[in-house]
Amino acid sequence: MTRKQSKRSLHLLTYAILAGLTLPAYTAWADDGTQGGGKVSTADIHVEVDAAQEEAKMESQQKTIITKEDIEKKQAKSVEDIIFSETGVSRTVDAMGRVGVSIRGAEPRHTLILVDGQPVLGDLAKYSGAADEVMRLGTENVERIEIIQGAASSKYGSDAIGGVVNIITRKATKEPGFQFNWEGLKTKNDDGLPFSNFFLRADSGQMGKFRVGLSGSKREIMPVYASVARRKTDMGFDYGKRDFKPNVLRAYGDTATVGLVGTYEPDNRNTFEVRMDHYTEDLVRDVKHSDSDLEPQQHFKRQADRNSYNIGWTGYNNVSDWKVELNSTNIKENDVSLINYDGKSVYEGKNELRYVDDVDHRQIDFKASMNTQLSDKHLLSFGFGITNESGEGSRLKSSPNTSTRRIDPWDYDKGLRVDKRDWLTRDGDEKKYVWSHIHDYKFSGERNGVPQWDGDYEYYYYDKFHTDSHGNVLPTKTDGTPNLAPKVTYEQYKEYRLDKGELTKNWMGKLQVAGSDIDAPASFWDDYNDFKAQLEAQNPSFYGSNIVDKYYGWGEQRNPNAVTFNGKKFLEEYWDRDQRITVGSGTINKQHFFIGDTWQLSKDTILFPILRLDHSNLFGTNISGSVGVTHNVGGNAHRRFKANIGTSYAEPGMGELWYNWEMYGSNPVGIGVARMGWWWAGNPNLRPEKSVNIDMSIEGENKNTYARVGLFHNRIRDYMSVYFTGKYMDFAPQLGDYAKWMRAPDMIYSFKNIGRAEITGLEAEVRQKIGPHWDARLGYTYLHAINKSDPLMPKRLLDRPTHKIDIGISYEDKKTGWFAQLWGDYYIRMLDSNTLANRANYWPDILSGSSAVYGRQEYQEKTFGIWNFMVQKKLSEDAMVYVGVNNIFNHRDDDRATQERVYRIGANFKFDTAGPKKSLLTNGTTEMGAQEEALLNKFLARPFDESKAMGVNLIGDYQLRWTAHNGTNRPQSTYTEDSSVSEGAVRNMRDANEHGFEQRIRVGADARVAENTNIRILGSLSGTQGVDPAHSQPDSKGLGKARLEQADVTQRMKKWDLSLGRLTEPMGVTGYWFGREYDGIRGVYTGKTSQLRVGFGTFKQSTGVSDTAYTHVTYTDFYRPPTAAELMGILRESLMYGIQDEDVAALTKEYEENYKGKTNNAFFYQQIKEAYDNSASIEEKTAIIKRLHGIVKAAYGSELANKVIAFDAPSGTQVLYEVEDAHGNVKVKKTSVSYSSYISEYDSDEEKEFKKRMNQKFGFNAASDEALRADNSYLQNHKNDLMSAFNEIAEYNAKQAWGYYGATDPLDDVWTLSGSGDTMTGTSTYDSSSAGDYRFKRVRAVVTEDSSGWPNYTFTTPDTMGSLYQDQYENESSRSRYDLNMSNILFNYLEALEDVLRKSESENKLPRAALGNVVGNLIKSRGTVLERDYIPPIDKAAFIQYRKQLRPDLGVTAWYLRSIGGRNYTMQVANGTDNDSHSFSNLANVLGLGAQWQVGRKTTVSFDYGYNFTRFGKYMNGETMFEHPVRTDIFTPKGRSMGSAPKFWALRLDIGRADTDRAGTWNAFVDYKHFEHGSFFGGNGTGFLPDRYLDGIQSFTIGGGYVPAQNWLVELFYTFDAKGTGRRDTIHGSENFKLGNYTRFQVTYKF
Repeated sequence: MTRKQSKRSLHLLTYAILAGLTLPAYTAWADDGTQGGGKVSTADIHVEVDAAQEEAKMESQQKTIITKEDIEKKQAKSVEDIIFSETGVSRTVDAMGRVGVSIRGAEPRHTLILVDGQPVLGDLAKYSGAADEVMRLGTENVERIEIIQGAASSKYGSDAIGGVVNIITRKATKEPGFQFNWEGLKTKNDDGLPFSNFFLRADSGQMGKFRVGLSGSKREIMPVYASVARRKTDMGFDYGKRDFKPNVLRAYGDTATVGLVGTYEPDNRNTFEVRMDHYTEDLVRDVKHSDSDLEPQQHFKRQADRNSYNIGWTGYNNVSDWKVELNSTNIKENDVSLINYDGKSVYEGKNELRYVDDVDHRQIDFKASMNTQLSDKHLLSFGFGITNESGEGSRLKSSPNTSTRRIDPWDYDKGLRVDKRDWLTRDGDEKKYVWSHIHDYKFSGERNGVPQWDGDYEYYYYDKFHTDSHGNVLPTKTDGTPNLAPKVTYEQYKEYRLDKGELTKNWMGKLQVAGSDIDAPASFWDDYNDFKAQLEAQNPSFYGSNIVDKYYGWGEQRNPNAVTFNGKKFLEEYWDRDQRITVGSGTINKQHFFIGDTWQLSKDTILFPILRLDHSNLFGTNISGSVGVTHNVGGNAHRRFKANIGTSYAEPGMGELWYNWEMYGSNPVGIGVARMGWWWAGNPNLRPEKSVNIDMSIEGENKNTYARVGLFHNRIRDYMSVYFTGKYMDFAPQLGDYAKWMRAPDMIYSFKNIGRAEITGLEAEVRQKIGPHWDARLGYTYLHAINKSDPLMPKRLLDRPTHKIDIGISYEDKKTGWFAQLWGDYYIRMLDSNTLANRANYWPDILSGSSAVYGRQEYQEKTFGIWNFMVQKKLSEDAMVYVGVNNIFNHRDDDRATQERVYRIGANFKFDTAGPKKSLLTNGTTEMGAQEEALLNKFLARPFDESKAMGVNLIGDYQLRWTAHNGTNRPQSTYTEDSSVSEGAVRNMRDANEHGFEQRIRVGADARVAENTNIRILGSLSGTQGVDPAHSQPDSKGLGKARLEQADVTQRMKKWDLSLGRLTEPMGVTGYWFGREYDGIRGVYTGKTSQLRVGFGTFKQSTGVSDTAYTHVTYTDFYRPPTAAELMGILRESLMYGIQDEDVAALTKEYEENYKGKTNNAFFYQQIKEAYDNSASIEEKTAIIKRLHGIVKAAYGSELANKVIAFDAPSGTQVLYEVEDAHGNVKVKKTSVSYSSYISEYDSDEEKEFKKRMNQKFGFNAASDEALRADNSYLQNHKNDLMSAFNEIAEYNAKQAWGYYGATDPLDDVWTLSGSGDTMTGTSTYDSSSAGDYRFKRVRAVVTEDSSGWPNYTFTTPDTMGSLYQDQYENESSRSRYDLNMSNILFNYLEALEDVLRKSESENKLPRAALGNVVGNLIKSRGTVLERDYIPPIDKAAFIQYRKQLRPDLGVTAWYLRSIGGRNYTMQVANGTDNDSHSFSNLANVLGLGAQWQVGRKTTVSFDYGYNFTRFGKYMNGETMFEHPVRTDIFTPKGRSMGSAPKFWALRLDIGRADTDRAGTWNAFVDYKHFEHGSFFGGNGTGFLPDRYLDGIQSFTIGGGYVPAQNWLVELFYTFDAKGTGRRDTIHGSENFKLGNYTRFQVTYKF
């Protein structure tokens, strides 16, 4: 019997069917992806409704539905882009810029985020509210988002105290369809569209009882740059010279997702669903708060991979429906923190490994639920679930199970700095180490909260805390080794220089070492001998002298023969802990059961009681319950009153309990001051939070209006709050408090249950339709969120706006396709948790209790709004374009990581086969063709096409391609003096971004010249030599490279087809292993269900991989840049002393033996000395120094520009000056003119300032070579300026000389002058007048004097320029600094150039890349050279391929290819002192298998699998072995180990087929491929993927094509998560590696 539903009633079965399930946590996917008007049928009822919207109306809890249409109208690409515009939902940001979701004022961790009813597994578990998940979760594959507001633990379990966000993804549709979205983004300062997103989805449509859908997306997370400039300090000594990256407030980079959904319906009552998703992200963040050179830039890297799997079964019968599902999620994250010392060369390295962290988080759960109709009044719902959550990694250091793991710093970064010890490592160690501060310190006790490093334990293996009950140190440790304090400490060993000999006494009883007295107390004699006796007792087999040195000295040198003390060598425990981290693991097991009723009290009232029992192995059992009611007010279903009361709880997760890691590090900001870091430590003693929630609301709607208003109150006890523990995580325990600012500790924060919080609020929302085109929306939230417990925190809870207003207005004209929307969100009176208004936490203030953490914390109250705009134009029912602006008014707030104004442009396309449609891209001039069925009828296609008519057909196509390699952009590898990286290997190591455009035209003929004969010739023109897949980026945009693609002559002989020429031969079914041409012969036999293909020829035209991503090390000669010493030809520490033989002897020998006559761009001292020894002209000498000047200027121009070269005053020059008394009596005095440009520390301030000024005027900038000449042209060109400066110097000398006279001193000699003009005569007389009566008047003249006529002197106006030229350019004098007789000008230039060379790059003594960039790699060296691998082409080979069509929809194939004859190929790999050579004549011995299954009319699954069994393949699949002392940059290669036979496999799913003969057809595919190094030889036949991405690489690819008009094809391909299947060599050992993502967009016109 069919029952009808009353308009005002709420029949229970109707509700159950409409909702799918009463509990939306188990409503996995929307039905068929329909939105609005979805059809739902049973035997009892037949209605058309929007199931989700109707369910929301009926449920007692407030539920907001964000539909697929809402998402599209805002073009939201992630959940973050749309969710925060909803009423009651607020955005929170933590100190790392990660975003959380707060619902109704609750903590982000109280918001349960679900995907298809399953909790997401975020990188931070729960305590930050699954931070950044709203960024990770894309929306283009989402059907709808449900936001359940209010406590919901009784329905959803733990964490749902504030609410639930349930993201419902699209499942496979019954109709075939294809969707492609693209978006470009930019900010004001960006060129072009540097950021882009795209999404692709294809659905197979119904295939009998099965259907599938695949999707893929690429999103680029934009950086949020700081709007506030770095803080100015007085510590920015050379800040302007450093290439620091902009400050970024939030991690940015690439994310990619590929997914597959499938539905199987064995009958109309049962449905099986499967979903698989793979997500990957590669993000970075750069931080530097100030311009202080004491604060290095910190660089954070985050890589994550997540795999999610779900399989579910839903069914129903006449009275019940059920759902059973199994879910598995796994996320792996790796974080690396580097300190960047920008400005260092690649030979020094510039990064310091500061911190590493990793976590592997897994969750598996099983759930089952059922709804059953007990009667007309009751719908019973019940279910249970089992969850297993596990985690392991260094982030779980607080977990119950811990162990240690060693790391190699080079595995985390190849640009690490290598230098002598830095300030944080042990004193006295002068070895060079890689800069890494990863160390498993032994801490014992604490002082002022700072853990105290137990250096005695790590140095001497002495445990002073191993005591008895009375506190006495026990003499034996638990492992049985002695436990003695050393009587002679390491500090005493160094102070008294005990490495020089044993301690002795002279005849006077004075303590001595090696015959020299030491200043040690008398008691040290007994201490020394006691310690010596202890060492001898513990090392009975030791023979020799100075056993104390054999302990300390040999221990420090890590000599294996060092003696032991307390069971270990000196520093053995220290080094055992170095580069070691603690890792942990833990498991949480949960079970739950729920039961609920939907009780129809009356036709207008439904009651929702529910009870849930949760059990955890950590927290026992918890019972949650709630009762809700929905009542139609006045019997009107459009006026509803809703009320709920219930309990909720939140269990601490792994994050709160066991995570132990650094959120962000400390940074020095000035001398003695550092900003503290933040360390998170879990608290395993936490209790679950519990709450009681009450809410009520009234809502309703009519034709044009929807409105609701509601009140809520949430009282939480055992509230978990973050607090400062009063303790610190110390990364440099060797440093005392005075020096700790250089590596300040992190403040350790944790959670604790502190008491209560209460949240009361009001929500109101109105949605109004205004006329036929306009819609408006206004939402308002009021929060009264109170802290009831923590006295140090504000009364109001942080990040909760007192008022939040959400406004939106939209315009839509469906007739014209225009849509526009303006929306904004206002946060009013919100305390920002990231903005302390009173103080911050700095070292060392925190030790005295004066930091903000010790006082009541005050936070800045903020009010702000952000507006966005979007306009869209629908071009057809299948296509739409849009432009938009986010943050229109460019509101900036660095504390909340607010993105600046962003401009957006994009397009969305949807294609299906529901009926004939006009083609969009041809403006409706053609019709989209029906999708052609993709059957296996071509699986056994013959080479000879019997259906083709006689005659000649011209064939060809024109293709445009845009390629983009979005590289990992690694820093340049650190080099060593005896290593180098070849050009090809540099490209591999950098993996930099690359973009290109190319075109290709192919033209040919296909002729059936006889009944059984066909000839096909095809040639191409492009910009790149060789076959298409041989290169990943084009060489040229032109068409300058010609190639013969095919020359195929085929003869049919009954069932045989014989071919000769350049033949195309795909092997396998996916096209990856080989699908190009070879030159040779082929025979093909085709039977009814099978085919045999055999052939022979040369494959060298299309095989060989020269662009492989792999590298190997060789030992050979190479050329590197010169060091500063090699360029100069002098090696010395200082310019203060004369040159010594040892400064130049070795370099002179090197020059004479290897470089003399071969280069003039190095060993400049030797060239200059030769010139002087050979009495070269001044022009020749000047030319040498001028050449040196050009090199230094090009390399270190800014440093050279800071140097000034000043002339000395010409010798013999005098200044005559006048002094005058009060009566006008004038006397003439004389003094010599002299000037030295050197500024001494003993100069007065006045003298220093004068010299600085004169050096600029009476000299020149060293960066200019204008003065570096043999003639006097520079002096003449600058005569006026120089004379002015010289006269100023003369006046200064006169005033200075007069200033030496005291008030009572006599005037002494005064001069009487006669004559005028250029010549005067003068006579001096003694004047006893008091100098105090006179004042300086003026300079009378600058002269030279002739005293030959004494007592009459002749004064002549000097030829200053001539004298200056003679003194500076012509006269040569002995220069001990260079052991040469040199002129002033050449000497000053040479000295300045050497000084700049020596001091630049922090006096780097290694080869200098900056010099190499100017002079090239001049210096011949021998050592390790990193080369790019090379897969040789297959010369001659024979193959056989067998295909068998088992069924019309299933075919299998097997093929075998073996290389024959050809040349020998020799591979070399370094063995430390030379190379091991490996020769191979047989490259390929490949066996492969394949299968292709036509799953349905539109869907195909293809699979290939095979091995290369040759020794060459095993060699390439092997790995170079390295000998590597820990903490060094020494990697000595020791040859190569052979690997196993390399295998390859590829799995591909295709939906549809883009047929250029049929407009409107399309295809899409997704694949995963794994090709080990040595299994692939190039020549793949995909038409989109470079061979580089197949040789030793595993990766995902998504792609699709569309035929907008006949003969046109538009395609897009995206390859991501590309990783090496093996390890490749670097200068610093072997490494696992990734390749950047590869995108290709191409348009083809076929003619």
